Order: sequence, then structure tokens, then C-alpha cells
Amino acid sequence: MDQDYPAILHPIATLEGHGDRAWHVAWNPVKPLLASCSADKTVRMYAYTPSTSKFSHISTIPTGHAKTVRAVAWSPSGATLATASFDSNIGVWAQEDAEDGDSDGEGVLNPTSEWECMSLLEGHETECKSVAYSPSGNLLASCSRDKTVWVWEVHPDHDFECMGVLMEHTQDVKCVTWHPTEEILASASYDDTIKLYIDDPQEDWYCFQTLSGHASTVWSLAFSPDGRFLASASDDGTIRFWERVQEHKWECVEILEAHERRIGSISWGKGKPLNAGEESLGWLASAGDEGAINIWKIGVVPSEKDPSRKAITHTLIAKCVQPHDIHDVNTVAWCPRVGLEDLLATASDDGVVKVWKVAPS
Repeated sequence: MDQDYPAILHPIATLEGHGDRAWHVAWNPVKPLLASCSADKTVRMYAYTPSTSKFSHISTIPTGHAKTVRAVAWSPSGATLATASFDSNIGVWAQEDAEDGDSDGEGVLNPTSEWECMSLLEGHETECKSVAYSPSGNLLASCSRDKTVWVWEVHPDHDFECMGVLMEHTQDVKCVTWHPTEEILASASYDDTIKLYIDDPQEDWYCFQTLSGHASTVWSLAFSPDGRFLASASDDGTIRFWERVQEHKWECVEILEAHERRIGSISWGKGKPLNAGEESLGWLASAGDEGAINIWKIGVVPSEKDPSRKAITHTLIAKCVQPHDIHDVNTVAWCPRVGLEDLLATASDDGVVKVWKVAPS
């Protein structure tokens, strides 16, 4: 670890158990749970105590997927978990005897209760790469190597209806993510572009803008916590920041030379002030193939070209070299829960999930 920065990434938990590479992690938004998925086709569930940050494995979901589980996503209620698999299917999981949001914040409801597959969503022709719930929880998005993005409407009793099959990309779609407060969907692809979609009340879901500029595959996307900006990470080693300048128009306002090689994952969280009175747009975590995690404090200042507009600022506040030794980091993910915004989880090719705390150096 390099301590020439105002903060350090302090490891607080090393969670072993997957029998193959760990691809993705997801923090439950309301309960003290962390889920991880792997090429071993399982999902491992960890409980933690917020006051002490102690993590413990409480269950393993075999999933029944025939191939790698590539991504996981919690519903906003925290009651349902979606799994995206290379077998082209999406599983929807819940505890049959659990109630939405029933948690005291420290304990986990029915920690020994089994997770059941409530729905299996079929339709993609090949590997599913990403899955995400909308902020309302009424929609689920998925994407695949088959070049499509699907939007599913969530009905009672874990019933799902396909509302749109979006075929805008010309290559493998790597990632889908939702705006934090609106039903705006973004997707990233091997075709080097980002697509933005909305629902037309009179017709169907459609792409209202294509964001171009990256020189290679776009691997990961993250909206700012306030929804004003979108960050995109690419094989070209850069992170681009796109600002919403009109209701249906986004423009690139900053290019960050963030890593020497491919950036496989980014996550944009609220973060915590390192100094009293400090303000920012949050913290952006990025993981690069050269074997480093960077933590950036993101801010805005008046633009020199147009004082009526804002310009993005980025300050590298922490850097961790070889967080998983020689192994690639596949995912970085900030904890979204209030008071825990300084916790970061990572998943790696070594099959290990680690939890880190950002602390002043």
C-alpha cells in the first residue's frame, strides 16, 4: 500500500470459500448482507455487524446455474437477489419466510433460512454479463454477449414480464446500470459505446442517445450519487465523465487517465469527508489490470470555458497496489448503507472477496 495519499485502504475482512474466480459482489441496501458470485456457480452470503465490521459466512446458494454466475444484484427492498449467468439465464432468489426490509440493522432476518429460486428468466441466447434493478424496484435490466439488453417488469409473487429487447449494440454488452432516481438505463459494450434508454409511454423502450469517445471496450458504468453525471471505464485506460446538460442529452466533460491498462470495474459512492466541512460528489473506486485500486474524490468547480457550467475535478486520495496479490480484481463496490459509505468490497480471480475501509492516512 502507498501511504503518500491523504487516505489508505485498510483491509478489514478476507472472505474465502469460492472454488473458482469470484466475479462480482453486491451489498444489500437495507440489511447487513454481502453477496458474492463465482465461476464455481455459487453465491455466498455474508452477514456483518455494522458496529464492529465483523463478517461471517452464513449460507451458500448452489444456484443450479449450468455455468459461471457472472453478476448479482439486490432489489431496493433488499428482499430479492438476481443472478446473471453464462448459461444465458437469470435467477431470482428470496427467502420464503422473509419479510421485506425486516431487519434491526445489526442482525439478519432468518440467517439460516434457505434461499429459494422464485423465478428463472429465459430469453438471452448466450452469456448474461450483468443485471440491475431500477431504483423503484419495478424493473430489472439484463445484458448479454448476444448484443441485447432486456428490460423486465417486476410483478407480484416474483412474476416478470419482458417489456423490451433492445438491440442497439453491435457487440457483446458488458454492463447495465440504472440512474439512481429515474428510470434511465445505461449499457456499455465491446463496441466501445454507451447507450442510454428510456421508456416511451406511447410505445416501447428506446435508445435516446449513444455516447461515443472511448477507444476500446467499455467495461463498467457508474452514475454519480446525485445522478448528474455518468462515469464510464474502458479498455483504453480512461474514465470518461458525462454530464446531463439537457433532459435527454449527456456530454463528455472530463477524461481521466486513470490506469495504465484496462479498467474492469468502477463504483461511485457517497464517501465520507476526510476533513471537516469538505464537500464532494463522492468517491469513485476503479480497478485496473496493472494490479491497483484507485480511490478518487470527485468534485465540481465553475468551468473556465463557461462559468455557467461546472467542470469535474478528481483527486487521487488512496491507492492500493496488488490488493489481491498477483490476481486481477474483477469488481469494486461501495457499501450504500448510511454510515458505512467508507466500506469497499472487491472480488478477484483468486476466488477471494475482500472488504476494505477507507481511513485517513
